[in-house]
Amino acid sequence: MIRIRHYVKYCTHWRRLETCTRASSSVAELHHRKLVEVSGPQSTKLLQGLFTNDITSLSAAHSAMYTHLLNVRGRIMFDNIVYRRDKETYLIEVDSSLVSKFLKFVAMYNIRSRAKIAVRDEPVYASFIPGSSLLDGGYVDPRLPLLGCRHIGVPPDGASTVSLSEYDRHRVSLGVSEGSRDITSGKDFPFEHNLDLLNGVSFSKGCYIGQELTARTHHVGETRKRLVPVRLSETVDNMDSSLPARINMGARAAGKLLSVYGDIGLAVLRFPYLDKELSIKDSHVKLVGTRPSWWPEDLG
Repeated sequence: MIRIRHYVKYCTHWRRLETCTRASSSVAELHHRKLVEVSGPQSTKLLQGLFTNDITSLSAAHSAMYTHLLNVRGRIMFDNIVYRRDKETYLIEVDSSLVSKFLKFVAMYNIRSRAKIAVRDEPVYASFIPGSSLLDGGYVDPRLPLLGCRHIGVPPDGASTVSLSEYDRHRVSLGVSEGSRDITSGKDFPFEHNLDLLNGVSFSKGCYIGQELTARTHHVGETRKRLVPVRLSETVDNMDSSLPARINMGARAAGKLLSVYGDIGLAVLRFPYLDKELSIKDSHVKLVGTRPSWWPEDLG
């Protein structure tokens, strides 16, 4: 079994910092993300029973946590970043195309808790410096220091405004999925999207939806394929309708291509097929998947 204790300790340290080192950075408005506020005396209890991560460890205001909300079969329904504003109030970052679905899902479990749930209008921004973990204020991205910081409402002063596509290229080059373009809701498994490597799951908390399969995979199973960044042989602009697509090496299945952003993308690949030229089913385009630099050395 792969041990990642040292890596998790490192990233948890970054997650709890209230501010980041000032540096010249780029900032993009994340139009594909919306905020849902959950508040009330039983808000923590409600979220603790839903999310893969330990909400109670968000003890300080102005802190953030990465987590997933799974279905009963242990598959990803929503990928979320949770921000704690005060003792009883949380902001939950949700893919904008899935907000209605998210509200209905949470409402099914809110009958007893009676927490207040409302969609907020504040925009979400991401500031980042490609190739650096020097950060620029706001909430440190709880997944990975190299991703930068999140900002709610207003962007950081002095940062250069860039497009969402530039942020996407930065994130995809690191091998991190985000939202419905990369994750097929109700079908994808959390460990294949590196939830355990990105500080998104607690193995010591109590019950949550989908815990049984997730815990069993961690303790007695083995994840043989994971999400990685891929480089395509050419720029592709019209492939979304055919995704996810099977990836082959000869006649053998090597994994599946989840999303494409020009000449790069994200794919779930089996470890033996990393750093090898692969083909996409029913396409002349080739690709090569590479191991993210932030993975633990003993992985794969």
